[in-house]
Amino acid sequence: MTSVTLQDSPQKRNSLPMLMLVVSLMAMPVIIAAGLYFIGWQPERTGNQGHLVNPPLPLPASGLKTTDGSPLATAELHGKWLLLLSGSGQCVANCVQRLDEMRRIQVSLRRDMGRLRRVVLTDQVADPQFVATIRQQPDLVLAVAPPRWLPNSADESGYLLHIIDPRGNLIMTYPADIAAKGVQGDLERLLRFAWNG
Repeated sequence: MTSVTLQDSPQKRNSLPMLMLVVSLMAMPVIIAAGLYFIGWQPERTGNQGHLVNPPLPLPASGLKTTDGSPLATAELHGKWLLLLSGSGQCVANCVQRLDEMRRIQVSLRRDMGRLRRVVLTDQVADPQFVATIRQQPDLVLAVAPPRWLPNSADESGYLLHIIDPRGNLIMTYPADIAAKGVQGDLERLLRFAWNG
């Protein structure tokens, strides 16, 4: 009987380098991303309009009070994204405008608007005119925070905006002159990619 020796065909021999090339091309982005992560690289410019707090700053779970001085039931805030306006002193024209912008930002989120709560932190709860202004806004939570509860909560510019995640971490702060459209864009991006809240 004649024995037949089977040898790899030229086509089979040429497919191995092609396979290795495809595998290496697929693995390259993962290797590059891992390398950038481990060396700590971050882009110079990001798409957010506010200042990203990195790492996020956990806020105290208690300490907030209602207008009558009793502890605020944090259950109504727990598990929600918070758009928080904080400051000291009278709520003058720019503050009232910011309150209206907060409401429009929440409504603009459409199906995600229920994931967001609007909160005002102030020391003006004894001022009946201030409280009346706040009460004109539906679903707006008015609270008093102890000193240093929220770092850099106000400056000479008055009331400032912040975003707090559903776990109670301060993740973003905004300058006094931020446009509502910038805050809206940041919130839309956060809510689109967030699994919680």
